[in-house]
Amino acid sequence: MDGFDSTPANNVAASAAPSFAANVHLRRLVTSFLLTPAAAYAIYFASMSVVEQKTQSSELMGFMILSSTLPGFLFAMLAGVVVDRHNRVRILVFSNLLRLLVAIGFAAATRWASSLPLLLGAIYVSNFCLSALLQFSAAAEDALIPNVVASQHILGANSITQIVRLVGQGLGAALLAPVLLRLSGASLVGVVAVPLLALSTWVCSRLPWQLGDNGAPSAATWASVWNDLRVGWQFIAHHPVVRRAIIYLALVTVFELVILTLAPGMAARVWEISTAYISYLAVPGGVGFGVASWLLGRHGHKMEEETWIVCGFLALGGGVALLPALRELRGLYLLLFVALSVMIGAGLALIFVPARAVLQKQSPGDVRGRVIATQLFMNNVVSTLPLPVIGGLADRVGFGPVMICLALLSLGVGATGLWHARKECRA
Repeated sequence: MDGFDSTPANNVAASAAPSFAANVHLRRLVTSFLLTPAAAYAIYFASMSVVEQKTQSSELMGFMILSSTLPGFLFAMLAGVVVDRHNRVRILVFSNLLRLLVAIGFAAATRWASSLPLLLGAIYVSNFCLSALLQFSAAAEDALIPNVVASQHILGANSITQIVRLVGQGLGAALLAPVLLRLSGASLVGVVAVPLLALSTWVCSRLPWQLGDNGAPSAATWASVWNDLRVGWQFIAHHPVVRRAIIYLALVTVFELVILTLAPGMAARVWEISTAYISYLAVPGGVGFGVASWLLGRHGHKMEEETWIVCGFLALGGGVALLPALRELRGLYLLLFVALSVMIGAGLALIFVPARAVLQKQSPGDVRGRVIATQLFMNNVVSTLPLPVIGGLADRVGFGPVMICLALLSLGVGATGLWHARKECRA
C-alpha cells in the first residue's frame, strides 16, 4: 500500500538471531522491560501506601489513581506521532532518564516535604509524570520488537516480553515496595528506583541506534500532528485484521479490570474468604497467564494468531461463566477456583500476546507507533469508563448475573472470531 512501506530498520530484524539466548538486542530490550516496571510499580505502590497512611481518604486515593490514568487520555495519541517521527531507541533512553529524575524527586519529597498538601502534590505529580512517560516508552518498546526479531519470531518475542513485564511489575509492587516501606519508608523506594532506572537507561543506550530508525522524517511541526494521526487511523480503517486486534486488546483489558474489580467483593461476600487472604487469589491467574505466554513462545507458530485469540476468548468465557457456581460446591470450591483462575489467566494471555503480535507484524515501521498508541488510547478509554458502572451494577443485581453477562460477551466474541477465521479460509 502506498505510503506504508517497510523501513530500512526493519531489515535489521532479518539478521537478528531468533533465539533469546543468541539475540543480544532482544536480551537488552527485555532487561529494560524488567527493570523499568520494577522501579515504576514500586513507586506507584509506595505512593498508594503513603496516601492511605497519611489521609485515610478514599477521595484522595481516587485523585492518586486519576493522576496515573489521566495521562493515557492526554498523551497516548501524541506518543504515537512522536514514536513514528523520532528514533525509538533514543525515546527509550530519554524516557528512562526522565523517570530517573522523577524517582529522585519522589525520594526527596517523601523525605523532606514539610506539609501534607506539599507531600500529596509531589506524589500526584510523580505518578502523573511516570504515567505520561509510559505512553511514549510503551509505544516505542512495542514498535521496536519487529526491528529486533524476524517476523516469524514476533509472537515468541511478545510472550517473553510479556512474562518479563509481569515479573518486573510483581517485583516492584509485591517485593521491593513492601520491604523498603518497612525498612525506611517511601523515600527509600525512590532511592532504590534510581539505580534500577539508571541501569535500564544504560541497557537501552547499548541498543544500535539504527534499530530505532523508521524511515519517517525526523522532525514534525505541531501543524502536521493532526495529519499524522489521520494517516494512522486510515491505515487501521483499511486493515480489518489490525482493527480486530485493537478491539480484542481493548476488550481483554476491560475483562481483566472488571474481574480484578469484582473478585475481592465476590470472595469476601459470596465465598466468605477473609480479606487478609484476598490478595492471594490473583496468584493462580498469574500462573495461568505466565504458563500460557510461555507455551505461546514455544508452540505459537503451530496456529494462526487469530486462532489463538479465539481459543483465549472461549477459555476466558468458560472460566468466568463457572465462577458464580463455586458457591454451591462447598467441599471443592477452593480446588475448582484455582483451576478456573488458571483457565482465566491462560485465556487472557492467549488473547493479549497474539493480538499484540498481530499489530506489530501487520503495521509497517512508519505507522507502527501510531497504531500501537491508538490501541493504548482505546485501552484507557474502554477500561476506565465502565468500571464504576459495573461495580455499582454488581452491588444492585449481584455478582452472578454480571459475571454471566461478561462470560456471554467473551464467548460471543470468540464465536465471532471463529466465524471470521472460517470465512477468510474459504476466501
